[in-house]
Amino acid sequence: MGEKVMKILCLYSNECAVELFRWLEEQGHGTVLETGRLNAGWCRENRFDLGISYTYPYMIQAEIIDALNGNIVNLHNSYLPFDRGTSPNLWNLLEGSPRGVSIHYVDKGLDTGDVIAQQIIEPEEGATLRTSYEQLDRAAKQLFKKVFPQYKYWNSMRKKCIGEGTYHRERDFDIILQSFENWNWDLPVEKYIQKAGEVIKASEHAHVSGNKSFDN
Repeated sequence: MGEKVMKILCLYSNECAVELFRWLEEQGHGTVLETGRLNAGWCRENRFDLGISYTYPYMIQAEIIDALNGNIVNLHNSYLPFDRGTSPNLWNLLEGSPRGVSIHYVDKGLDTGDVIAQQIIEPEEGATLRTSYEQLDRAAKQLFKKVFPQYKYWNSMRKKCIGEGTYHRERDFDIILQSFENWNWDLPVEKYIQKAGEVIKASEHAHVSGNKSFDN
């Protein structure tokens, strides 16, 4: 008997995710692509077998997770528990945390669910912000394609992350973004690290002086 044909809810915002969802269709599965906020009743009515989130910008609420029977996973471009939250690639480059990609179950926290699979990715020499993101994008999709055939074993493969890791919010990066006169995704990684590092040092100094800075 062949593998079960599934109806899969695919959540995204960046077009880079669509290639992965088309691949699922090529494997014979049905997909429903969504970029907006979800309604729990609609999720229940559609009786999805699986939910997949990749680049989806909204926090997935508990009622949505319950409506999907807890069977929703996320592709996150970091080696969890490091760089949870927004802009994981940019924070990884800046802070030097372990670099990688992870596939994990979605829970009520932010990038805190049990991990199914993850992989360390070595940084590329001479990378720009764009190519460094594309490197992780390729790796995340390749890892998913590798573990998807083992779908029926995912529950036994899941494991909790060890350690506290790191977490960043969108407003944390806004402070860095505003310091660049002309933000350019083709900026060399080395120049980004130098400039952003200066911003963080200045912010930390301001914090010591009692002014607004990064907070956790």
